[in-house]
Amino acid sequence: MAANTGVINVPWQRLGDRFDRQFPSISRPECIGVCSIDARRDYVDDASGASYLVAPPWPPLPFDLNAGIADVIRKSTDSATKDLEFALIYIQHHKKQLLRPQKSDPGSLGLDIDFVTLRGILRQIMCMSYERYREFRIKATLLNGSVYMAKEATPEQRLENENMTEAQKDMCSWGFKFEQYVTSAQAQGKPVTNVPVNEAEEFLGMFRGNLAGIRLLYGAEMDCVDSQVQVDFKDPKVLDSLTFVELKTTAHNMNSNQKRSFDNYKSANWWSQSFLVGIKTIYAGLRDNRGMAQEIVKIDVRTLARNKPWNPSAMAWFLEQFLRKLKELLVAIDDPFAVVQVTFRNRRANYEVLGGPEHQIIPDWYREMLKAG
Repeated sequence: MAANTGVINVPWQRLGDRFDRQFPSISRPECIGVCSIDARRDYVDDASGASYLVAPPWPPLPFDLNAGIADVIRKSTDSATKDLEFALIYIQHHKKQLLRPQKSDPGSLGLDIDFVTLRGILRQIMCMSYERYREFRIKATLLNGSVYMAKEATPEQRLENENMTEAQKDMCSWGFKFEQYVTSAQAQGKPVTNVPVNEAEEFLGMFRGNLAGIRLLYGAEMDCVDSQVQVDFKDPKVLDSLTFVELKTTAHNMNSNQKRSFDNYKSANWWSQSFLVGIKTIYAGLRDNRGMAQEIVKIDVRTLARNKPWNPSAMAWFLEQFLRKLKELLVAIDDPFAVVQVTFRNRRANYEVLGGPEHQIIPDWYREMLKAG
């Protein structure tokens, strides 16, 4: 029986450290389906939220990323468990494709998957291998052989979110506005920039992958697809050959502190986020501190790791080791209602085993669905 508290021992790295281990075996991420989250944060089982990259020439630069910002509709900051639930609703809608009778209990259903989660959680775990100051918290539960992981805000993070200034909120909104300038709802369409940005809307891809034998299923918010023709997102062959593109904003003419932050942390985040869904290209809007995008640059994701103090292989091994040890811990606990809360802080991954309905990350309806084998 596992202890109620403890530490998950993982191979932390320091920026600039040499790391010679080869990259772990990993499959190409496979997009198995898509879904949308509408303006009311309701699940929609189709591609209605999809966007297409608008081919140049784009509207004349600079782009005013503050345009219409007074009317922006922002996403709730306390939505982490709900994000996991969207992945579970996807499984519900596609249970014939994904669920199988359990070998140990043919009367119940399960997934041929070790972890069900979100791309953002996997990305943040990878990047934590080099973090000294930032903290990150997840909750995990083992149900019918699969570990379900959701992000959990710490009290400090909740306070920080509640106390964000309007200027900080506006800066977060600039990335959404940049997307509006370079995307369209139709292939070869024109950008529509005179309507308020709704940050609650999302287009999600569901991805399957295998990291050193660990089978993963994860949802990922996708910015846009690069296609000159309208895409049939219901065709599995089309899905698996799509070219997704990531859109970002960052500082124009970075000062030394901004350059150091980009090299040490932001570039690692951009690389891991794209790597996990097989994205090869990022378009970045370079903006000044007034929110004017002065330039757009095309970035080959492979180049992000060049001459950086972080190592992609070290990040992938950190993720692999953490996931393997977390599942071992949950198997030892052997309780489908036990929740392991892991807090990454000060280069430690401390865990606490929690019980009670207030800590659950898997809704009752999903548990009932798996019983209905």
